Amino acid sequence: MKNARFVAWIALACAALVTLPAGGAQAWWDAKWSGRMKVVLNTSSAGADVKDTVSDVSVLVRLHTGNFDFAAAKEDGSDIRFVSADDKAPLKHHIEKYDPKQGIALLWVRVPQITGGNSQNTVWLYFGNGAVQDAQDPGGTFDTPQALVLHFAETEGIPRDATGYGNHSASFQGKQGVPSAVGNGIAFGSPGDNVVVKPSASLSFAKGFSVSAWVKIDGPQKNAYLLSREQGGDAVVLGIEGTKPYLGISSGRKSVRTKPGGEIAPNRWHHLAAVAEGGRKLVVYVDGKEVSSAAAPAKLPELEGDLLVGAAAKGGHAFSGELDELRISSVARSAAWFLTEAASMGQDGKLAAVQPAETGKSGGSDTIHLMKVVVRTITLDGWVIIGVLGLLGVWATYIFLGKFQYLQRTFAGNADFTEKMRATTHPLDLEIQEGEFDDSSIFRVYLAGCEELSVWHTANEDRGPSGKIPNKVAESIQAALNKASIHESRKMSAGLNILMLCISGGPFLGLLGTVWGVINTFAGLAEAGEANLSAIAPGVASALACTLAGLLVAIPSLFAYSDLTVKIKEITADTYLFIDEFLIKIRPDEEAA
Repeated sequence: MKNARFVAWIALACAALVTLPAGGAQAWWDAKWSGRMKVVLNTSSAGADVKDTVSDVSVLVRLHTGNFDFAAAKEDGSDIRFVSADDKAPLKHHIEKYDPKQGIALLWVRVPQITGGNSQNTVWLYFGNGAVQDAQDPGGTFDTPQALVLHFAETEGIPRDATGYGNHSASFQGKQGVPSAVGNGIAFGSPGDNVVVKPSASLSFAKGFSVSAWVKIDGPQKNAYLLSREQGGDAVVLGIEGTKPYLGISSGRKSVRTKPGGEIAPNRWHHLAAVAEGGRKLVVYVDGKEVSSAAAPAKLPELEGDLLVGAAAKGGHAFSGELDELRISSVARSAAWFLTEAASMGQDGKLAAVQPAETGKSGGSDTIHLMKVVVRTITLDGWVIIGVLGLLGVWATYIFLGKFQYLQRTFAGNADFTEKMRATTHPLDLEIQEGEFDDSSIFRVYLAGCEELSVWHTANEDRGPSGKIPNKVAESIQAALNKASIHESRKMSAGLNILMLCISGGPFLGLLGTVWGVINTFAGLAEAGEANLSAIAPGVASALACTLAGLLVAIPSLFAYSDLTVKIKEITADTYLFIDEFLIKIRPDEEAA
């Protein structure tokens, strides 16, 4: 029973240690920002009720005085940043509207992935840094297939495209600055009211397309064209017959149209979307729900004419009502995409929920605070182990820096000597330049060979320097070269045993400190006769600090040792190559032994 309790307390202590950092805030993306808020993107049945996962979707985040302190950010909101759920990667965003006086802001952020049926999708919104510049990226807020986004936020001039394609309106007739589903919108009430967008390569419908918009009709429509594009006998029309939308396509001699379905109640905002994919089907969605469909032509028309909003290209079919957030994509979007889009922009805010702000501290300061707590709790035995490890670490650092510089000089000296040696004709030509190659290990090996060779030359002066060298003399010279090479190799490897000691012994010393510390912790609990999580966690954290210290010594030593050994092997290989070349040079008519 006692053993079982002991094991249980160890498991509890380790769990407490693992969860300690979670007690504070998550890692703060950048300490220069004084505040942040978590934005929860809820796709569960309690939120947007989206079953499938969507990627690279642009989400609307609404700020108002009820969930955001506008005084805590810059007046234009240029210090606002969005960061991924792991608090690491900045996300593309832009601001449609930011009005501190009215206390309202409309922000668009591109979310890499939103998992379906999940209430834990999140992004972070940071604010409170008066020193930064604006970092909005409207074009980057949307994925590549998104060819047109008209926010209709303008109060004058033509509606402008928010994507990077720049498919701005060529002309506009209608009313602007109308309060709508998302910020401002436009209204059509006269037969000549419309928006004209000129053709572009990005607005191709041939491989499939998607259209979506927020619509509020004044009353039943007489076959009104919300969007149309015509060329010869080919056409694409998203229309409303009475209060029911439809999608029609004419390609060559074949015309297909979905049956008018769903219900767009007058004087109420509805999210209307349509999809066409060649050879598959046409689908119409209202408020994210499919309301009608039809088989699509095998090939969609390649239209190059103007795109009209609110009327037909040839006149007539005028739309009477209000419009906001018109979007066109060059691909067929999924049902989950439109449901997410509708929930994101809807006034009921089913998708995005902004949680209360966290201000006044950053994750970095929390980390430092926790480190200070650990340092304060380290016991004497822990400091002894950490002190020994610290001395080893300093010693290993000194060895590494010294060896690194020595090997770098050796590399340079060897390269210089080898280059000059290969340019000589006689093997003893460089012997007299001893002071010039002090950093070259190969030169010192060369001198050992030259010494043996000089002895033989002295004994055989009558034969001249070109005399044939006997095999025994050549073997003696080779032995001298090999001996000098081994001496240089030992010289270069001297001290590496300290690094090996840190690699192999550091973790064990750290483990010794950890076990020692845990024993002391539980002994103290036994002596006090009381056990609780707050009492055991600091002691275990202190004990594990020894393991951390051991790893901090061992890991850098491992990389340092690997780097040095590779360099030494390269120098040794170069030395062996030089020995072979030297033997060939002194015995040009015979192979080296």
